[in-house]
Amino acid sequence: MVNVREKETLMAPMVVNIEPAAASIEHCHILPTNRCEWSTGAQNTYREVLGELDMWSGRQDASKSLNSWIAEEAIRQTW
Repeated sequence: MVNVREKETLMAPMVVNIEPAAASIEHCHILPTNRCEWSTGAQNTYREVLGELDMWSGRQDASKSLNSWIAEEAIRQTW
């Protein structure tokens, strides 16, 4: 386990530039709110991303509680 002081000295400082979000974002494809109504391709991609997240969480001994939400957001942003 790494304490906060070790993290501060071991990790490079992060510089983040946040740009304002565009007023409107146009999407070619809009996924339905309910995942059950997604196309087969979107559902398959979601399951693939979720599987990768779950494997990573298992290797890192990390919680999987947000993986479903993260996978869904990833698909919604890229599909």
